[in-house]
Amino acid sequence: MDWNTAIAVEPLGGGSFRAHVDEHWRSLQGVHGGIVAALAVRASESVVAGLGADPSTSLRSATFGYVRGNVIGDIDLEVEVVRQGRNLVSTHVRTVQDGRTTTVARLHHSSPWDGAAFSDVEPPPSRPEGTVLLRWGDEPAHLNNVETHLHPDTTMFAGAARAEWLAWSRPIGAGADARRTFDHAWLTMFGDYFPPAVFTRATEPARAVTIEYSLQIHHAEPTWTLESDEFLTARMHAVHSHDGFAVEDGWIWLPDGSLLATTRQTRLAG
Repeated sequence: MDWNTAIAVEPLGGGSFRAHVDEHWRSLQGVHGGIVAALAVRASESVVAGLGADPSTSLRSATFGYVRGNVIGDIDLEVEVVRQGRNLVSTHVRTVQDGRTTTVARLHHSSPWDGAAFSDVEPPPSRPEGTVLLRWGDEPAHLNNVETHLHPDTTMFAGAARAEWLAWSRPIGAGADARRTFDHAWLTMFGDYFPPAVFTRATEPARAVTIEYSLQIHHAEPTWTLESDEFLTARMHAVHSHDGFAVEDGWIWLPDGSLLATTRQTRLAG
């Protein structure tokens, strides 16, 4: 799986694009929602760049509503610029398959602002001995597109006390000694990469489709590079489930312990 090929978008004019999703991104139900979100980011970035925005402009937040599942094949994307201000550009992106809307997205791109700088977030947990390299079969195939090492207590359908994924991850590289560079589109995909956290608390499979996924990026760099021995730390915790819906919060930390991104998902949970 080549990442740049996976998120290639073909401009069709007028803010319209076409992309293709192949078998590498098959999920438990249809296509992995994270790759669809990443394609929306890439299309929106292309439009924002064409507006002549400040070169330091980057994605800072995005929300994706999954109104219908996608399938393997071509996807059309339609980008609308809602507002272009001096520092902030807001866009809407709609993805379409077979003439039907599948995902609606709202994205905010901005250059850095001056403001308060602090963090009350707990530091990331240390990686323990005995982490387990995640490997999967044909479905969900998308799990094989990221190098992920799970906490030894993180197991699906194990009836755990907490509905939580705890892992150390990085992009797939050319070898054990390779540095790994990733961008906003990859980070958007990764924020939705893990199976539902409720699966670690459950004892058998259940419906857990994502209804809405949001991502907030807390660093303004255009890309990030992990050294050969470095990983992102990710914790995805379903904090509440009731009446068939679960709320899942996520934290993604850089190797230096700084918070890179936060996520929130609303999922069906039954």
